[in-house]
Amino acid sequence: MKPTLNVAVIIYEGVELIDMNRQVDVFLYTNGIIKNRYNIYTIAETKNLVISEGGVVTIMPAFDFTDCPEPDVLIVPGLLDQDLNPTVAKDACLSFIKNIILKEKIILSVCVGLYNVAATGLLSGKNVTTHYLAVASFQKKYTDLHVIKNKRVVSDGNLVSTGGVTSGIDGALHLLEQFDGDTIAQQVADMMVYNRTAPLPPYTLLPPYNW
Repeated sequence: MKPTLNVAVIIYEGVELIDMNRQVDVFLYTNGIIKNRYNIYTIAETKNLVISEGGVVTIMPAFDFTDCPEPDVLIVPGLLDQDLNPTVAKDACLSFIKNIILKEKIILSVCVGLYNVAATGLLSGKNVTTHYLAVASFQKKYTDLHVIKNKRVVSDGNLVSTGGVTSGIDGALHLLEQFDGDTIAQQVADMMVYNRTAPLPPYTLLPPYNW
């Protein structure tokens, strides 16, 4: 029997819902195939309620930074301000992410969640990706990183970064392949009615606009 792996989702005010929910589903669905394979939970700076992007959903974190099980995988969703611009979480959140990186655990950044991982200062020289609308501004801010365009998933060491929104599912499935093999990953993708081989939308390749 394979050991149970802890998969934590760090959340903060303004968290993008799809950046956390779809990745959670990948691991939850796997538990239906391999019982108790993943222990999935949310963590936040405190156990106070967290308001998602646009104030649409209120989330009660399962743990705070002082009492959470140590993650084997930390999912870092995107964070948007009131004008839906990418932003960076509070220092306490960044310190927690930094500690997980230093422990050489796996980080899965989704969309502009990469800003929060990069803000730790521990990614120098890494190959990364993020939402195509944020690539230009991100590269200007973090010149020591190699931003790969037109990719759903970029894996470099213990960091897996994704192009954003639904491509976060690809990142979670990529990890599932590493942990449990191609067959399980495809079975979960099928359960989610998700086409892993679909082409990227045309404007994500040559967008007529930038952030």
